[in-house]
This record gives sequence, structure tokens and C-alpha cells, in this order.
Amino acid sequence: MTHLRQATPAAILLALLAGCTTTSTSEPVNITPAGNQQATADGSKVQAFMLRGTVVLGHESNSIQPCGSSKQYWLSTPLADRQALAAITHPGYAPMYGEFIGYLEPAPAKGFAADYDGRFQVKQINLISAEMSQGCAQLPHTTRAFGHEPGWVVEIDGDQANLLRPDNQRQQQAITDKHILTGQQRYQGEVFQLDLTKGRCNDTMSNSLFGWQANLRWEGNNYRGCATLGATDITLHWIGRYQGTSYSGGNPTLTTTVTLKPDHTATTRYDYPSGDPSTHETGFWQQVSDNSVQVVMTKHQGRRLISERRFVLDGDRITTREETVNGQTYSLGDNGLVLKKQ
Repeated sequence: MTHLRQATPAAILLALLAGCTTTSTSEPVNITPAGNQQATADGSKVQAFMLRGTVVLGHESNSIQPCGSSKQYWLSTPLADRQALAAITHPGYAPMYGEFIGYLEPAPAKGFAADYDGRFQVKQINLISAEMSQGCAQLPHTTRAFGHEPGWVVEIDGDQANLLRPDNQRQQQAITDKHILTGQQRYQGEVFQLDLTKGRCNDTMSNSLFGWQANLRWEGNNYRGCATLGATDITLHWIGRYQGTSYSGGNPTLTTTVTLKPDHTATTRYDYPSGDPSTHETGFWQQVSDNSVQVVMTKHQGRRLISERRFVLDGDRITTREETVNGQTYSLGDNGLVLKKQ
């Protein structure tokens, strides 16, 4: 782990990290290179995504509440990171701000995690800070690296790199080349090169833990420090309400409505033209690939039931031909289930 020794006040650099930009990044951060998917507990494949929110760590509560949401996921962090997390965690379940790369699984049937809306399996910490407890009030930041002795922050904003230093004007360089690999990222320009390497990096003066180590060469000067990837969840193009009606003999028999929300929770509602009471399921969603999404329902009418559908995007519709319920796969008929985005 890299530790930063501080020559300038921690508050200066934290202010730069939290507030030196007022716009959300449009930079498409490639968290996992193409084809690199994560295997869930049941062996299925999904893509890891960025989740940011309010974090509470302790013996009986390891949770993250996504920004702008009332839902909570149990946070499962890698064993190798837990000692470093404990070092920055204040006693008394004090809230922190966190950003994590990982994927969702159903909450277990028993234990402290059982009452949560799902379990978020962390593959990598991007940022967690006790001093940025109001981080959700900020818009998602760009990819950034920073360090001390002297203090510096470099931001990646589209095809530009911006260097900020206390008491100095902002300097800007065009990015002419990028290399994105698993655990490594490189940004290059005519007179600069920024290398990010996966690895814990601790700012001991600000009670913050970062997931990347940074090396910057800028106009002949070398800098070392920590970094975070852009905090935008680039899978949110899936959010919305999808609806379709099934027919038998030309008559409607069932209307299915699937709603995918920004906090990655999902609901499924079944309405019956016959007048039978509607039924309701809750769960979560996550991207499998650019044109497919996994929707997992974990409760049916408030009772635990694990069902999974994998929808494929086709224009403004998503379709699936089968559903897996408690490990058993069932066909949804020749035409499958077709839902149109509303």
C-alpha cells in the first residue's frame, strides 16, 4: 500500500477532489475491459459497475446506501482490504462516503445481511473517506490523481488533462493516447504521462482510502500519489419502465411491467385483465453486456424467491425466452417475454 505524507493541509486537496468541478463527467470510464466479466456466486457472468453512496461499517452493519436512494445493500469487501478499511473507520457507525466497483447478488437467507435489498460484492475500492461524508451532495467526479510534496491534482476531462496546484494557475494538456487494461490505465500527451495502477493508496492525514496508485510526469517533473476513476455509473442507460402484454386466443391475459431504477433496484408488477389482484416482486438489475441486462427478483409479495431473467435489447424493446426460479430454468414460450420501454 502507498501512504502519502502531507506537506500541505489535507483540507486543500480534499476540497479540490470534492469540489473543483461542478459538472458530471461524460468520460466513458472502462472499469472492466471488453469481455472481462465478473462471475457471481452461482457462476453467471455480469459486468462490474461503479456504485457510490453513504457507507456504514461495523460489526453488525456493513452497508452502502446509494446516492439519492433509500435502499441499502450489504457491502462485502475483499478480506485483503479490511484492515485498511478498519484503520480509517471511526467508532460508533459514523457514516462515510464511498465508491466501489463490483456487482450485486441476492442477500443471504440468514445473518446480518439478510434484511438488506441485496449484497454488493466489492471487486475494488475506488474511494472511501470519513471526511467526505457529504460526498453524495457532489456530482460524480472525473478520473483524478493527486499527491503532496508539492500538492497537486490532475483531472482527466474527456480528451484533456488538467493539472491543479495550490497557488498556481490551471495547466491543460491534450490527451493523444489512452491504454486501458485490467488493473492499469495510461493517459499520454505531448509533454505528460499519467499511469494508474490498481492498488490501495492511503492518505493518512485525511482518513481516506483510494483504490489506485498514480505516477505523473508533467513537463519533465515527476509526481507520485493516489487516484480514483471517474465515479459515473455508465450502465444507467438501462433505467426506465418496460411493459408488455401476453395474449391467448387474441385476448390479453397478463401485463408485465419491469422497472429498473438508478440505484440498481428493480420491480416487476403483474396485472391481470381478468380482474385478479396484481402481484409484485422486488429485486435488482445489472448489465451483462452492452445489449443485455440481468434482472433478479429476490422477493415475491414480500416473500423470498430468487428468479432471474436475462433480457436482450432490440431497439426500444427487451426480450427473454426463459426464466430461472430457485435454480430451475423454465421456458417462456416460443415468443418469450417482450417488453417495450415506456
